[in-house]
Amino acid sequence: MTQDIRNDAFSSMRIKLFLIIIGTLLAIWLVLLAMVYSLMANELFGLLDNQLLTYATHTIHSHMNSKTTNSSTVDRTTTTDTKYNYSLWQRVPGNTVQYSVFIDGNPFVSPLSIYKVAKNNPDGVFKTIDNQGIPYRAFFAVIHFQRGDFIIRVTTSAARTDTTLSNLLWTLGIVGFIALGITILIGLWLSSRILSPSIRAWKRQQQFVADASHELRTPLAIIKTNLEVLLRHPEHTIESELHWLGNAYSEVLSTTTLIEDLLTLARADSMEILIEHEEIDLSALVNEVADTVHPLAEDQGKELKLETTEFPCKTVGDIKRLRQLLLILLDNALKYTNAGATIVVTLGCDTNFSQLAVKDTGIGIPPDQLPKIFDRFMRGDSSRHRENQGSGLGLSIAKWIVEAHGGSIVVNSMVGKGSTFTVKLPS
Repeated sequence: MTQDIRNDAFSSMRIKLFLIIIGTLLAIWLVLLAMVYSLMANELFGLLDNQLLTYATHTIHSHMNSKTTNSSTVDRTTTTDTKYNYSLWQRVPGNTVQYSVFIDGNPFVSPLSIYKVAKNNPDGVFKTIDNQGIPYRAFFAVIHFQRGDFIIRVTTSAARTDTTLSNLLWTLGIVGFIALGITILIGLWLSSRILSPSIRAWKRQQQFVADASHELRTPLAIIKTNLEVLLRHPEHTIESELHWLGNAYSEVLSTTTLIEDLLTLARADSMEILIEHEEIDLSALVNEVADTVHPLAEDQGKELKLETTEFPCKTVGDIKRLRQLLLILLDNALKYTNAGATIVVTLGCDTNFSQLAVKDTGIGIPPDQLPKIFDRFMRGDSSRHRENQGSGLGLSIAKWIVEAHGGSIVVNSMVGKGSTFTVKLPS
């Protein structure tokens, strides 16, 4: 049931995210296509308008030249063009527009209609008009002179421009459908890609909770069992029941450690834990931790060797966390080596990196477990007794510490020959 609810939640979220992405991308596509169409239309009509303006200016100049030379007609060799249709009128000062004098062109056009369109626009007006289903581009203008106003209208067919724009519209429509398909694919990919980290985090959290519950169940069961033994014999003294109390107390300690490790990783996941940044002498820190662990190694019949450079190795970081890192690696080496084994800690550095390696001659790690060795609750040897394995969180915490310091950690291992954990930290 929980799985179905989670899947429904993610499906609903994915659909909403998909629709948002599709809507956004489609809006962008539509704006871009509209801009292309608008720019092309403006460019094409701009060419027509320039031609109309040039023709109108040439027509009026031809008429003015004919007046200067006392010619009774306009120079048609320069103004006649079958592509253009024009009407030229002159309004005599003091007369109304209706009584304007027709000069040349199409006499069936009302000068009043031209005047009404162009009177408030000294630069003239460009309009697209429709004549029996055929589009025309027209230029209306009123040009002022001392002896009167020239009223002119020039038209030319806009069919070719209209056809070009229609073809462009079809092309943009096809491009739009292709863009829609691409947008849908991109939307599906992005919605899955964006949600993938959340889904992985959710699954990881679910697995983490399940593993933590499993890990806590065993020590709690042991504590419960030992206490039940005590409750069955209330007449016994504490001294006579020290064995059962000792078992319960040992499990309380291990459970406390497990809970602390869980809290560390939970805070690390939520970025709650802050790493201090101070200069650290790694050589001194390694020597200090090795001295701390040395008696434990001797007690287990194992040899701990330390190999460091003559000059100190430095890094910047959190000394508490780096000490914890060293203890985890040494504790891991001690747990998975038998008596008589050798554990070698080496430290070297250059101007860029400090390199720490913990090498043991223990049981090693099977190849199939190496890719998962830093996973939470991963243990190298499940056949061992649980008290010798720990919580399985140590190496996960070690990896987090290294990465939080901008470093890297790798492991090389061969079954029966031992393992080497190598840490690189910025110097």
